[in-house]
Amino acid sequence: MKERRIIEEMTWMEFEEVKKRIDTVLIPVGSVEMEGPHLPMGVDSIAAMEVARRVAQKTEVMVAPLVSVTYSDWHMGFPGTLTLSLSTVTQILREICGCLIEHGFRRIIFINSHVGNNPPILEIGNELARESLARVGMVNLWEVANQMGKDVDELEEKRFLHAGEIMTSVILALKPELVDMKKAKREFLRSPIDSFAQKGSSQIEYKGLPAHVYYLSRELTQSGAMGDPTAATREKGEIIVSRWVSFIGDFVEEFKKLPVTP
Repeated sequence: MKERRIIEEMTWMEFEEVKKRIDTVLIPVGSVEMEGPHLPMGVDSIAAMEVARRVAQKTEVMVAPLVSVTYSDWHMGFPGTLTLSLSTVTQILREICGCLIEHGFRRIIFINSHVGNNPPILEIGNELARESLARVGMVNLWEVANQMGKDVDELEEKRFLHAGEIMTSVILALKPELVDMKKAKREFLRSPIDSFAQKGSSQIEYKGLPAHVYYLSRELTQSGAMGDPTAATREKGEIIVSRWVSFIGDFVEEFKKLPVTP
């Protein structure tokens, strides 16, 4: 039988045996929020868990349970979105890390697919480094895809946009049965006033310079899409997922060389 690496799929005895040689664990962190009219609300969670699983098949790591419901407050105008406060997300992740450290892990890497998780992970990573308890790293999948997109010839939309070509392609590769391409709609963020050019969820450009205005997403998009998913294909998604797994596998091996104690 092939060795299990997903903690929640292991017996405690299997865990104890594998843990003798592995001190690095991946924590997949996603969200449950609207992702346009054609994608399931678990997009971020699906991507984080599946990528972590695939990395564990290639690299000496274990995978903690997925943390699915996180901070998605700005999408609450769309039915079905679930959100926790940033302080609650931080405490949940802190306590999960505490358990993993107690079981002997000293290297923790968050496989993160949601920008709202960045602040809690930053706080925990610095906290654990200061206390010399563990070395923490993080890979944000969509940030990586945003950079990779420039080098994927097959993509028409060369950067990551919420519910756009990259995200839709990834879910077509991972969970095609959950995607309804007949409902895919091209739509881009638009500020309520023409003098503010909308560059992201809160990022605007005014007089050629960056600033921030905080909106609910329903104020900026009617469908929930913030890009063009219509050109998405399973094949494009498989390219992105394969590059994610390769990059993270290499990152893990270098990360293991870092000292735990600053």
